Amino acid sequence: MKNENENENEIFDRIASLEQEIEELKKNSSHIQEHEAALQKLADKMSLLVSSDENLMSRYQSNLLAFEKYHPQIYKFFKDYIPEKYIVDATDGFVNAINVETGQPFYSYPSVLSTQLQFDKFTLSPNIKKFNFNVLSENEADFIHVDYLDAMLALLPKKNDGETQQSRSTTNQLSSLIIFGVGAGYHLEMFARNYNIACIYIIEPDLDLFFLSLFSINWQFVLTTFDQNGCQLHLSLGPQKEAFFDDVMKKSAMNGRYQMANVAGYIHYKSDEIDTLLGEFNRRYLEMGHGWGFFDDAVMAIGHTLGNIKNKVPLLKKCAVNNLDYTHLPVFIVGNGPSLDQGIDTIKALQNKAIIISCGSALSALYKYGITPDFHCEQERTFPVAEKVELSCPSEFLDSIVLLAPTTVHPAVFSMFKRSIMAAKANEPSSSLLLRDEVGATLFKAYHYINPTVANTALVMGYNLGFKSFHLFGIDLGHKQGGNHHSKKSMYYNADEQDLDLYPVDIEKAIEVDGNFGGKFICDSFFYQSNSALSRQILAFDDLHCINLSDGAAIKGSVPMNVDQLEGVLDKSLPIDKTQVIESIHQISGYVDDDILFERLVTDLDYEYFEGVCQRLVILNSEPVNTFNEATALLINNTVVMEALTEHAHSLLIGTVMHMQVVLTQLLYSSANIEIAIENFNKGLGFYCKFIGKASSHYKENAEQAHYIKDGKWIVKLRNNK
Repeated sequence: MKNENENENEIFDRIASLEQEIEELKKNSSHIQEHEAALQKLADKMSLLVSSDENLMSRYQSNLLAFEKYHPQIYKFFKDYIPEKYIVDATDGFVNAINVETGQPFYSYPSVLSTQLQFDKFTLSPNIKKFNFNVLSENEADFIHVDYLDAMLALLPKKNDGETQQSRSTTNQLSSLIIFGVGAGYHLEMFARNYNIACIYIIEPDLDLFFLSLFSINWQFVLTTFDQNGCQLHLSLGPQKEAFFDDVMKKSAMNGRYQMANVAGYIHYKSDEIDTLLGEFNRRYLEMGHGWGFFDDAVMAIGHTLGNIKNKVPLLKKCAVNNLDYTHLPVFIVGNGPSLDQGIDTIKALQNKAIIISCGSALSALYKYGITPDFHCEQERTFPVAEKVELSCPSEFLDSIVLLAPTTVHPAVFSMFKRSIMAAKANEPSSSLLLRDEVGATLFKAYHYINPTVANTALVMGYNLGFKSFHLFGIDLGHKQGGNHHSKKSMYYNADEQDLDLYPVDIEKAIEVDGNFGGKFICDSFFYQSNSALSRQILAFDDLHCINLSDGAAIKGSVPMNVDQLEGVLDKSLPIDKTQVIESIHQISGYVDDDILFERLVTDLDYEYFEGVCQRLVILNSEPVNTFNEATALLINNTVVMEALTEHAHSLLIGTVMHMQVVLTQLLYSSANIEIAIENFNKGLGFYCKFIGKASSHYKENAEQAHYIKDGKWIVKLRNNK
């Protein structure tokens, strides 16, 4: 077998021959000529390894041993793997994959040369995605989270600062890297040699192409190097489709999602499946930075839950979903999307033959249309929700309506309705307290998919009250380009149907989605998350049936139906005895506290334990770091400490801690000068410690009372319009 130096001249001759053949075939393409020139220039600077059958098999066996050590499941899968679409070949001495149907090679050029050129472009201009938290011009709610996070955000370099625009391209540090495509895998060796990366996600949907890498690169070197550098490596292999992003979300949560606040993307090759995965990642990326909650929000949730329980608001029992059988009753969930105006005549015609649940601001539109819903849903927890309901309709309009809402909604909202039912919301400190003992865990359940919008609340609570057949009106979750964003009869528009500019539309951040009846709609990440949660709720239960009559975004699991068709289905059915239905629900579904639960929850607030937690975190973060590695290690240590806390303490702090870890990460990676990065990181760490120091007293002072915001700008504008 020839050694590497003996083969060098032969390699260059082969490259020259290949280049000449390609130039003759495609001489009219200037783009390809430029690419080939770059490849040749690169080849002149490097020495290549030629591969023979013997060293291919040797490398394969060595790589299998490496995976047996680091990833046994991958070893077991590939040790007897037989490719179907591609075969590994070493024609002309270069490792490649040949398509068995077409006979065409996967790489048109020598793979190591193409990859080196691709990698060099990445190092000059890495594709970085970031979470962007905005500094608030005014802290209307007086949240300490906002005070200290804004102080940290102010430390980030400004966009017009030339030094920051390098985005650390001159350094070898990456917080997170997601690689789409392995192929021959030479870029993995290059990253292992040239970068220090905290977390890597490697995505390869084609198993045959990953199999190719077992014959081409030194996986022993790659895996060992990443392991020694403390890199968290995640390999996702094979067809993935919708599971891909959820898998990345799950793994990033385990690692500390702050790492994804500054993630580089590397696309090794293009294919239909990689295009699909990349599109899903780009659409949903911001989900990783949403829905975390924050400290003041968590404390508020506890205060509101305690107040509502003390006020005898019935709490949904988990047995209610099976105790009442309303499978045969149609339920209209009415949102405030633009298409509500198109479906309103159908709702009017069938209002006695279906249970009607209004969602948030749809209440104002239904009132103007003369329709009284049976149930109304709210989801946001701040006091302005009560003011919004007050401005939506006269108080007497609410007398016959039952409020459905999470326990976290402000007590003032519940007080506006004569009857109501509340439900525990998953991932809330108030819910972790509620389910903490055997009695709570037996009686109640913390519900997932109940947010981020009131449509989610309506579907989850409606289903768990015993209803199974849902019809969606005005649940558009998006709007047409240039069209109105809500019903023109709702509070977002004045009496002349002129937009009051209460709902900002950011076209630059708009996500394009498929329409329920075809076409395309645009939405923001908030509505995109709501759509995803609705789909998961629908698909999770075989007995949940959902018909979508909204001319808006398509919702997976729901069945599209035109409003005219529905009248033909329901017009012959008998009217519903709604009084009897609501009475049955109230008698069976809700738990009313006799003060025993309230007293137990107050005791479990455990102010002393939380104070000790805050003290430990202050001590952990009080010493400035001196090196980049010390900074990254400190961020990881904070995550480790958080994971060791009780569920209640963890859920109280985790939202703000993750927000602040994100900003600390961006301070660390946003400057090409490491000394400046460390200096800014330490300044940010100071604000982080100040927040933790304040959190203990804030918790003790506010956990047993409702939170009030006086005259928010949104409400003032709405009231002035009235």
